[in-house]
Amino acid sequence: MKKNGKKAVSILVVIICFLTIPELVIRALTPEQFARLSDFTSLGGLFSNILSVLIFLGLTSVLLGVLTIFLTTKIYRRFSRSRS
Repeated sequence: MKKNGKKAVSILVVIICFLTIPELVIRALTPEQFARLSDFTSLGGLFSNILSVLIFLGLTSVLLGVLTIFLTTKIYRRFSRSRS
């Protein structure tokens, strides 16, 4: 695969993680759990509670997307070497 194709796939994976993971987490949390999470991520009232949760979930999902790409490429390289 060419470099442009790899970059496009990487960007798509990060965007998909960025769009789906926060939505799933917010839908799965009860209001009490959401309040605890917002208190934990607001840095002592420095940010708005909802804004801090969204920033935290956004950064976490982007990091998870990058980690997914890294692990997938490692696994693919290992399997492609063993078949050769």
